[in-house]
Amino acid sequence: MTLDYWNKAHICGLLSVRFGLTSYLEINTSTTGFRYAEARQLGFQPCMRLVYRTTELPLDGLPVDFSSADDDIAACLKDARLKGQTFDLVFVDPHHTYECSARDIKEAFRMVSPGGAVVVHDCLPPHRAAANPSFFDGEWCGVTYKAYIDFVLGNPDLDYFTVDADYGCGIILKPIGIGAKIKNWLRARRVRELKGEWQAIGDDFDAAFDKLVTDKTRLLRLVDFSLLRRKLS
Repeated sequence: MTLDYWNKAHICGLLSVRFGLTSYLEINTSTTGFRYAEARQLGFQPCMRLVYRTTELPLDGLPVDFSSADDDIAACLKDARLKGQTFDLVFVDPHHTYECSARDIKEAFRMVSPGGAVVVHDCLPPHRAAANPSFFDGEWCGVTYKAYIDFVLGNPDLDYFTVDADYGCGIILKPIGIGAKIKNWLRARRVRELKGEWQAIGDDFDAAFDKLVTDKTRLLRLVDFSLLRRKLS
């Protein structure tokens, strides 16, 4: 079985079993995600999704708990069923502009429970064309990778890694209390140099992609699915 077979839903399933994650929220659009049915089959309770840019109903025919016709998800976040709610696992497959990606990752982290995980899709575009910051029909990963790296390097007390499968699945683990922050202090010191190199790129998306290509293992803390499966079994 090749690594290409393993997708974002398999990764969520591994995390749920290894860390006892039982509740799930998915943030996606009408043209991203596409694995919600598999998440429901994993038995998460509750298992909810927020879909924005809803130009059409999801093809899976499954319920949508929160929806927005455009990029604005403020009303969804204020919904009484979601406001103040936390989840053990939040999966993010955003509209892949920088603005939407950065917002969705930030909101996902806010809603994930301590000890839980955020999974971010499309963190490793396969080529430069796929990393175009503007939407196009086809194999579009956009600049979600940059929003993801900006977030994790901007919060050095967090633990994170990225699975080299299904266009790159970033895993952000939320610490449990001050003990975890102290534990991660040395890790934070080690990423300062890398953070400086990355921040010097600024908003130059071409330069960001060049840096990703030449330094993806260090930036993303890249692991393959086989290694992840062994570590989490």
